[in-house]
Amino acid sequence: MVGVAGSGKTRIGRLLAEKLECDFLEGDRRHPALNIAKMLAQAPLTDGDRTDWLEAMVADVQRAVDGRYETVMTCSALKLAYRKKLRLNDRVQLVWIRVSEAELQHRLTQRESHYLSPQMLQSQLDTFEPIESSEQAIVVDGMQAPREIVDDILAQVQRQCPSIAQPWWER
Repeated sequence: MVGVAGSGKTRIGRLLAEKLECDFLEGDRRHPALNIAKMLAQAPLTDGDRTDWLEAMVADVQRAVDGRYETVMTCSALKLAYRKKLRLNDRVQLVWIRVSEAELQHRLTQRESHYLSPQMLQSQLDTFEPIESSEQAIVVDGMQAPREIVDDILAQVQRQCPSIAQPWWER
């Protein structure tokens, strides 16, 4: 699950992992303390700030791929270069939850207990590089109800990988 803050990555990711009966990894938890302190101070992260975090995410993806573990992971992956690093092979599927800027702002003002303030949204939007068709990402409408979004993701994944409809131990 990729995209800017407030798009619903965590909520949708957890629901999707529950439905697939697989592991869930929250990318925000991989940020080093210095990154979190910087974001709390409302300072945008640089590419250099993101290096260790991105490498930790790539290592998580590599472990899942090597172990053949189905895993739903959230990661802002704002730039194409970041997404290319994460997409180690065709078994890694990117999902982008598309949400309008106004809705993102609304969600962030309603959100409690998160280090990224609504004031940081613009820096994420400025950094975000649109998903390209070459990335073969699943794009879903983030304005739907969460369970509808999960159903939409599953329907698109199932078209590419019909075995996903089977119980996890038979996939």
